[in-house]
Amino acid sequence: MKLILLLLFPILMAETCSQNNEQNNEISFKYEMMTRGSRTNYALTQEDIKVVRNMGGETKASEKMTSKDWENLLEKMEEIDVPNISKLKPPSDKRTFDGAAHAILTIKKGDEVYRSNSFDHGNPPSELKSLVKAILRLGETVE
Repeated sequence: MKLILLLLFPILMAETCSQNNEQNNEISFKYEMMTRGSRTNYALTQEDIKVVRNMGGETKASEKMTSKDWENLLEKMEEIDVPNISKLKPPSDKRTFDGAAHAILTIKKGDEVYRSNSFDHGNPPSELKSLVKAILRLGETVE
């Protein structure tokens, strides 16, 4: 009996570790736009694209993520120093006087969450521009 347990223990440990690694490799993106009277959130995962519009979340929509679009997002993310996105400076400040909506990009990789500083919607820091453009393109296709 002890011999069987000794043989099964490494197999069970290897399986548990591989499941934990899969969970830690999960990636998701969240793009939030907000003004005084409205809010829009785009949440993108490997499985789907979800859009919630308005303060109370009245309008909700989702669509399946294609593997091509997901790979495109991952490629654009690889171009970014993700752990340091909170240090990026926005190129404009129109949001400070209601000239543009506030926008924030959040990237979740496993258990780590990386959040950008607020920037003008449509005018992110140059380092985030291609990723934000891809996220907006996907989010705007969901109705």
